[in-house]
Formats: sequence, C-alpha cells, structure tokens
Amino acid sequence: MKPRTIAAMLAVAVVSAALTYVLTGLHLHRAAADQEEPRPKEQSTAIPGLQTETAIAGEGWDTLKLTGRVTVPSDRLVQITPRIDGKIVAAYPKVGDTVRQGQVVAVISSVELAEARALYRQATARVAAAKAVLAQEMQSARLGANSARPVEDTRSAVLEAQGNLADAKSGLAQARSELAKAESELTQCKARLERAKDLYADGLVSRQDVETAEAEFRRDSASVDAAQSAVGQFETRVANSQTAVDMAVRNLAREERIYKGKLIDSKAIQAAKSAVVAAHTELAAAADRIRVLGANPGGTGDTLTVDSPISGRVTARKANVGEMASPSNALFTVANLSRVWVEADVYEKDLARARKGQAAEIRVDAYPGRVFAGKVDSIGDILSSDSRTAKLRCVIDNSDGLLKGEMFASVALITALRGSTVLIPRQAVLDDAGSKIVYTPCMECPEDKKAGTNACGAYDKLIVRLGSVHGDKIEAISGVEPGTRVVTVGAHQLKAAFGSGKLEAGCSH
Repeated sequence: MKPRTIAAMLAVAVVSAALTYVLTGLHLHRAAADQEEPRPKEQSTAIPGLQTETAIAGEGWDTLKLTGRVTVPSDRLVQITPRIDGKIVAAYPKVGDTVRQGQVVAVISSVELAEARALYRQATARVAAAKAVLAQEMQSARLGANSARPVEDTRSAVLEAQGNLADAKSGLAQARSELAKAESELTQCKARLERAKDLYADGLVSRQDVETAEAEFRRDSASVDAAQSAVGQFETRVANSQTAVDMAVRNLAREERIYKGKLIDSKAIQAAKSAVVAAHTELAAAADRIRVLGANPGGTGDTLTVDSPISGRVTARKANVGEMASPSNALFTVANLSRVWVEADVYEKDLARARKGQAAEIRVDAYPGRVFAGKVDSIGDILSSDSRTAKLRCVIDNSDGLLKGEMFASVALITALRGSTVLIPRQAVLDDAGSKIVYTPCMECPEDKKAGTNACGAYDKLIVRLGSVHGDKIEAISGVEPGTRVVTVGAHQLKAAFGSGKLEAGCSH
C-alpha cells in the first residue's frame, strides 16, 4: 500500500472573455490529463513558484560541534611603540591603511637622542685630541734621543701592529656575530618555509605565501654565505696581523738589547697613550648609547623613525603630530588577519574525539551558509577547574579578510567518515508536530508517467530522519532515496495550504 498523497488542484480553463467557470473539487487523477500539455518540472499546479531539487548520494561524516570565537594570533597583532620619549613630528598611516614590515609609521623628536649625539661628538673630538698629544710626545722623544731612534721606531711598529691586530680581532668578532645572526635567521626562515609548504599543502595559505617564504630563504642563505666569507677574510687578517706583531716584538727586543735597555718611552708618552685608550672607550660607550636608542651613531639630528615590525592593517592609531610619545603608550596597533585562529572549549568527555590536525568547519553569523575550512592546531594540556574544558585552537586561512577578531563562531570537527548517505537541501526540511518532513511531487500517476513530470499536482509528505549538516545540505539518514525530488522554494506555503484546508488529500495511487 503506497503512502497517502496530498493533491492540490486549482481552477483552470478560461473558456472566453465573458464566461468563466471553476472546477470545484480536487481529486486524485485528472480525467483529461493526457490531453493537457506537461507543466514545468519544478512548478506546482496549486501554488505558483514551487521549486524542487534532487536528493543526491554523498559521503557523510560525524561531527563534534563546539562554540568559540575568532582570535588574532599573538604574532600577528602588535602594538608599535617608540624606544624613547619624544615629541611626534610625523605620523603617517591612518586606521584601515595597509603597512609593510619595516615601513616608517612615525618620526619622533627626542631630547635624549640629541644629548646622546652631543656626547658622541665630544668623545670623537677627545679621541682626535689625545692622538695629537701622543704624536707630539713621540716626536719630542725622537728629537731628544736620536741615538735611541731605532728603538722608538721599532716600538712604534709594535704599537701599530698591535693596533692592526686589535682591529682585525674586533672585525672578526663582529663578523662572527653577524654570521651567527644570519644563521639564526636562516634557521627561522627555513622553519617558516617548511610551515608555509605544509599550510599550502593543506590549502590554508596561497602559493604566493610559499614563494615569498622561498625568496626570504634564498635571501637569508646569501646573507649566511656573505657572513661566512667575511669571517674567513678577517681570520686571514688576524693571522697576518699576529705575524706582524710577533716580528715587531722580536725587532724591538733586538734594538733594546743593542741600546742596553735605554728606552725613550717617557712618562709623558705613557700618559698620552692612556689618554688615547680612555678616549676610545668613551667614544664606544657613546656609540652604544645611540644604538640602544634605535639610531645610527653616524647619523645627525634629534629625530628617530618608528617602523612597523610586521605587515598588516592599522586597527588603532593614537599618534598625533605635536603630542608626546613614550615607550609605555602604543602609537599604532597593526594586525595581520590573513590567517586567524578560532578558539573553542571542548569538554573533558569529548577530548578523545578531538585531535591535532583534524579538519574543521567554521561558521559565523555574519555569513550564513558560508563554511570556512580550518584545521585543529593545538589542544590545551590543562583543563579549566570550573568548566572542565580544554582550549582547542583551529587555524583558518583568512586571505579574503572576512573573519574579524572576537566574532562568535560555531565549530564542527570532522570526527569520523560514515560512507555514503543521502544529502538534501536544508531549505527543504520543515518541522511538523515534532517530526522533520519534506514534500516530494507525485510521479506515480499515469498522467505523471506519461508527461514525465508532476502532472497530477499531488505531493507526498515524507518523514525524514536527519544527520549532520554539510554547508547548505543535510544528511537524510532515512525517508528519502537518492534521485527523489524535494520541494525547496515554496515548501512553507505548501504546508500552510494543506494545513488551512485550501488543499485536500488525494491521489491514492
């Protein structure tokens, strides 16, 4: 016995402009159906505008549903502050502007920097003065002790060789420091490249992101090669300088033996040498102070640029020309939302169903029907003592910038595949006295089979059992077979018409 069908027939057949009659009953079959032209496949004879879609076979899966919120990764949200106090003389980007990593966003005029540069200039002058005094004392000593000139000459050669050796060692230390820094940056760059490739393989970043990471890797590799070359050059220079020092020392010892230890190096010369060393120490300290402030010792003026440490969009600005700035107050906030997190709480009883790397479907109220693909990035190791939940974090590609920080989100973790199932439009499903139903057009009457469409105008009400939601589709675990057409547009009107009595049951084929 086939399920009872509900039929709807409306008045038809305008005979003339002056005479109209109405067919007053709805019945299962129309006697003259085989003489009428077939109506459009997705139109109802009772309610105009009805549309249908076909149930399809697809793959189903179980999900774990969570609620969460969109957050910005900590390394993609920065507050830009100056290193020192000062007056803002220029502030460039506005809220909403895009900035690049290293781009100048503000210029600060600082009294502290001006004072540091003044000390540096004074130290430079003292070095020059101390060297002049030493040269004068050396000249006086040579003029007063011609007989001992060979000793003084060899001693000067020793000092010069030692100075060259000190410079070479300093350069070698700096080169090694630069090499270590370059190798560290290359290691980090390689990690970012491998991460970008993994994310690209998972569809979370674009090919351009991978190419950018590869370019950065090549650049850092070249920097390492250059740094290694510099280290090699300075090592050679140190070796040569050490040889020169050893030779000069031997020559000095020989000359001193010849002149029986009669040294011309007076107390005045020793004092002048000490003054040169002290002046160099003071100059180095002044240069270090300027570097700490974020400026170049070789520069001039009292202004300091403030750069953006990341690329992104300016989300807040508190920098205005003429105002004072300090390290405790951010001038700009920059966020890079090309990749975001969604953080959700997972209950202790559900932890076994969640795992790192698991696929996730993210939905937000701002974009109904839109599904954002994500992947579980981490699961917290410590539960909240109050809620007994762990923090779960998904990473989502947000290249189009639709997801905003602090948006509420629903998360569906794909926990298990269940093989083939039937998928129907979510729009077709209605509530009916505690059950879920769909309407399907009758295709069993003789006139239906002959016309190849719902010629009789009858519709069946099917009770369905539903499963997981997949975008705009939902699983029909029972009640509908693949290929069945279900009413989408107009389903509510169809249900209302039958409920009001305007349409009656019929078509008991």
